[in-house]
Amino acid sequence: MQHKPIVVRSLTLALGMAAGLSGIGSANAEELPLYLTLSQSLTRDSNLLRDNSKRSSDTISTTTVAAGLNKAYGRQNYRLSASASRNAYSENSQFDNDGYAVSAEVASEVGSNFKVTLNAGASQFLPSFEDQFNRNGRNTERNRQASVDVRYGLYGRWSVNAGASYSKVDYQITESENKTSNSVFAGVRYLPSDLAYIGLTLYRTDTELPNRALYAGTLVGEDIERTSLNLDTVWQVTGYSRLSGRLGVTSEKHLPDRRRDFDGLTGSASWAFTPAGKVSYALSWVRDTNNEGGGTLGPSASSVYLSNKRLTNSFTATATYQATAKIKFNAGYTHALYEEDQDIAGYPSTTGGPQNGRYNALSLGVSYQPIRSVGLGCDVQRYDRTQSVFSNAYDGNTVACRASFTID
Repeated sequence: MQHKPIVVRSLTLALGMAAGLSGIGSANAEELPLYLTLSQSLTRDSNLLRDNSKRSSDTISTTTVAAGLNKAYGRQNYRLSASASRNAYSENSQFDNDGYAVSAEVASEVGSNFKVTLNAGASQFLPSFEDQFNRNGRNTERNRQASVDVRYGLYGRWSVNAGASYSKVDYQITESENKTSNSVFAGVRYLPSDLAYIGLTLYRTDTELPNRALYAGTLVGEDIERTSLNLDTVWQVTGYSRLSGRLGVTSEKHLPDRRRDFDGLTGSASWAFTPAGKVSYALSWVRDTNNEGGGTLGPSASSVYLSNKRLTNSFTATATYQATAKIKFNAGYTHALYEEDQDIAGYPSTTGGPQNGRYNALSLGVSYQPIRSVGLGCDVQRYDRTQSVFSNAYDGNTVACRASFTID
């Protein structure tokens, strides 16, 4: 995997399902040069805490205002976006929260053959409960990030680039998972034609978790050194088909717990296919580690893992049918395989070893845009997961509906 830039995630599960699957509202608004969007979503989740032993259904209301600018001035391009949301739970008010996301990017050509891109962002949201072991309180996550990328060779077959990024993640409750990452990278790219490129990039990321608990709850901290050499490509096969992929040789060193080290292949691939004007398909695959946090303390605060590993392979397939100029149907399926390993602190007679898990989710949605400024949509999803090192088994259903109004 390349260095890990912070991607501003959806502020809640409700916003993520309604906007992501329906493809309306802010998803389209972000492509506009200037926009203001007001939206309201309601999500009913049959297993909010992702725990079959303590099923808790709830209805989440999310009210969001978002604005953005995407404008080119000469050889510069400016992107600004900001959103704020209020998320209210009808049965679990302890999780009520306010979220926000802001980002800015400036890209400028310098001289005849240089391009400099500066990016910065910040966000605050409540993570999805399957990503938390503490599910009793409002464990708000706050992100900060900044990056710079300099590329030389804008108009020829060859180009080189180099850059750096910084990110910081803080949690309101689980401070042991707070981390700071610094990355540097450099690469070369070759364009054999106007329809494809091949790139080779070397990444180095140093991550520090000063409050990480590794040994029977003792706060000893952890440093993670990650190096990855990635070969990536994008190929516009035809006007209807686009392929992209990345394959990396990755090495992760965990200090002081070297049993969590990883040496192997990571990567991703995607294919987008639009055989006709009304139908489009997409396939994607991602293989990567997730050893930087989110599960070290296990499903409960009393079960501290002395050593843990996780390697994830995730597969996603989506299909979209534009029935009319105003009505669109969506379907999606996700299958994830988790290869996990553990040693349990405090239980020397317990044999750890691998325990693999899987996750499946099937979703269907419809969106309706009666006029340019109004978007409506609803989605249903069925999900299930088997038990593994970092998660109990769970399953459930969600129904999400959303309405948005955009001024541009």
